[in-house]
Amino acid sequence: MNIPRLRLQHRWQWKKRRLPLRLRLALWSAGLVLVLSFGLLLFINSAAIASFPRVIRGNEVRIDRNRRRLTNPLEAALFLELRNISLIGLALVAGLGGVGAYWLAGMALRPVRKVGDAARRISANTLDTRLAVGGPKDEVKEMADTFDAMLERLERTFEAQGCFVADVAHELRTPLASLRTNLEVVATDSDATLEDYQAMAATQERALTRLERLVADLLILATSEQPLARCEVTLGTLLEEVIVDLKPVANAQRVICRLNNEVDVVVHGDTSLLTHVFSNLVENGIYYNHPGGEVVVTLDQKDDWAVVTVADTGIGIKAEQRPHIFERFYRADCSHTRHKGGAGLGLSIVSAIVQQHGGKVQVESTPGKGSTFTDLLPP
Repeated sequence: MNIPRLRLQHRWQWKKRRLPLRLRLALWSAGLVLVLSFGLLLFINSAAIASFPRVIRGNEVRIDRNRRRLTNPLEAALFLELRNISLIGLALVAGLGGVGAYWLAGMALRPVRKVGDAARRISANTLDTRLAVGGPKDEVKEMADTFDAMLERLERTFEAQGCFVADVAHELRTPLASLRTNLEVVATDSDATLEDYQAMAATQERALTRLERLVADLLILATSEQPLARCEVTLGTLLEEVIVDLKPVANAQRVICRLNNEVDVVVHGDTSLLTHVFSNLVENGIYYNHPGGEVVVTLDQKDDWAVVTVADTGIGIKAEQRPHIFERFYRADCSHTRHKGGAGLGLSIVSAIVQQHGGKVQVESTPGKGSTFTDLLPP
């Protein structure tokens, strides 16, 4: 038999059966009161015994040194009475102190119990619950306020998650419905020709492209919430590649794209994610533009920060739409977004990736004149 192991298990079981915090506080307080009271009574008794010879006049004090006890009957009687009264007082003080400490501990721990009760009641449907503890700003109120703040963050997160899931379901349902409708139309048409099947194939290809783009965007959003695999990225070279890759799209839309590379800037980040950021911004500048318009990408450096500006001469963004353009599935212009097969995730991906790199995105826009997006990236 392993004795040390049994002792360890017994010790662990004893810890699991530990008394409630309120009772422990009461016992600790009662013990402290008991010790202090015992010390006070010891001091009082010692002083009283030392004063017996002065109090009891006309009687000689005699102490049996062999038995170490008082031999004067009156003195012995007074000492016995004093001891009994002291013991009774000590017991009363300890008992009343323990009861009072138990009551005070219950009052002090009431907000803690409220936190526990609220935590047990919390579910996805009751995240609007708040403790709203009043009183002085002590440790208990700070804990309750922290708990309320956590519930508020959880409520916002659940609401955002619900909206996100609903938006994803809607975006997936639209192309899937288009696929099914075209299949049913052609399948039920006994006179369908080769041209009908080719038109159906073209429609299905567009729907599948939209689905693929939506899934790819969702995967990028999921990746933007994970730690980065950083490496040195030369932004000048990366922006040149983005401009070259989007040249055919710009030519098709009759939009001019050019790069103003003022300095050679190197940042630490993920090359593919940063490429996606600038591709999204330049592509938006192309599609939300007009024939003969222009998209200018400028690279600069300010206070060790890389500054990438993407300016277009397109339709611009209205002032009331500007605060929402980085929200997921938000579309400032549905007709343009639908035309290029987007789901309203482009700018939200830009914002998420830039923030993941420790940077920030700024936007300035004038309706009818164009928009300017500025990305600030740390070194």
